[in-house]
Amino acid sequence: MPPDHPRPAPRTPARPTPRAAWLAVTAVVLVALNVRGPLAALPPVAGEVGADLAVTAGAIGLLTTLPVLCFGLASPLASALIARWGLRNAVLGCVLGVLAGTLLRSAGGYGAAVAGTLVLGLAITVGNIAMPVLVAEDFPAAVGLLTAVYTAAFDIGSTATTALTPLVAAGAGWRPALAAWGLVAVVTVPVLLLARRGRARAAAARAVPPPETGEDGVAGVADAAPAPALARAGAVDPRPVHRRPATWLLALAFGGQSFSYYGTTAWLPELLADQLGVSASAAGASAAVFQVAAVAGAFGVPLVLRTTGRPRVALWLVCAGWAVLPLGLLAAPELWWVWSAVAGAAQGGGITVVLVSAVARSTGSAEVRRTGTLVQGAGYALGASGPFVVGAAHDATGGWTAPLAVLLGAVGVLLLAGTPGVPRRYAPAR
Repeated sequence: MPPDHPRPAPRTPARPTPRAAWLAVTAVVLVALNVRGPLAALPPVAGEVGADLAVTAGAIGLLTTLPVLCFGLASPLASALIARWGLRNAVLGCVLGVLAGTLLRSAGGYGAAVAGTLVLGLAITVGNIAMPVLVAEDFPAAVGLLTAVYTAAFDIGSTATTALTPLVAAGAGWRPALAAWGLVAVVTVPVLLLARRGRARAAAARAVPPPETGEDGVAGVADAAPAPALARAGAVDPRPVHRRPATWLLALAFGGQSFSYYGTTAWLPELLADQLGVSASAAGASAAVFQVAAVAGAFGVPLVLRTTGRPRVALWLVCAGWAVLPLGLLAAPELWWVWSAVAGAAQGGGITVVLVSAVARSTGSAEVRRTGTLVQGAGYALGASGPFVVGAAHDATGGWTAPLAVLLGAVGVLLLAGTPGVPRRYAPAR
């Protein structure tokens, strides 16, 4: 029997003015810079930080691992905060938390560095969960494109931060070099407030009531805006998010993607130094190639979705690109820059296709948040083990064949879980 009080149909979101739309896009880009840039700032100056604070390499390694653990383990807490505060307040809180964590991390001794890193990790976890919801709510007809903008922006931000932090540290020291990235948060806050005001004005001009509180108490994250839906009618699973096989398949696929990413970024420079005897600067260039190429992959996924309407095609292309890296390094390691570029494009496309699929598997903003919590939480928890497992394979064998086989296995997980996890067809909301 149908329920006595059927759920009302989603309201059509107010169309923003061009200025408000550009402000919203700018806010997405700036938040993306905040959720990756501060993390990329530490590795280039890790040696200086360890020497100044008189701690071991393992202690510094904790500072790089802790945020990723937060992404996995603190995702339920982040989701609860978003439900309590509301979506836009949560995004603002994410940026303010990034600012606080960035300043605290460089303000004192090792204890302050750990505390600041923990604040950073928790704040960014909120942003990780909130931003796909924000994109689905503000850009329901362009989720693929704006997700690509978001993921490309944090790849560009990571690359710029990695390159510029050592230059600032050379002249001013590591503390100002790390703290300087808090300026991005300072710029982001007024843009977020202006974007919120523009959205409110657009709603008022259309006489659209403000979003109601969702069934789980999400102020501003109710089903006010339709999420991109599957083209095939009835394809969205009516069961709760945590009981949908597709949710857990996407979580496992995201785990394979994250494992490959963190395992590669942690060990690729050392692999190249061992196998080819390249200098530290040349080995470090592999990371830059890997990050910059991600922009092409991030924007390639929306192009594939637009031309084919089949997310699985995008996923298969991503997996093929990822597989090129371990296979290419085994067959012809001297062409590392080619393999790094292809795999870099794959990693940019991989996170895009999984996030877009998570949105497409949901029927409203509140469901997007719940699905994103499970997919990213479980996926990042698996991904955090990547550097350790790849390193353990190297230690156990003394070579790089086994570590590369491990990475290839992670790509297999992405393929086998992602193929049934992503939808067969996809069409954005109109």
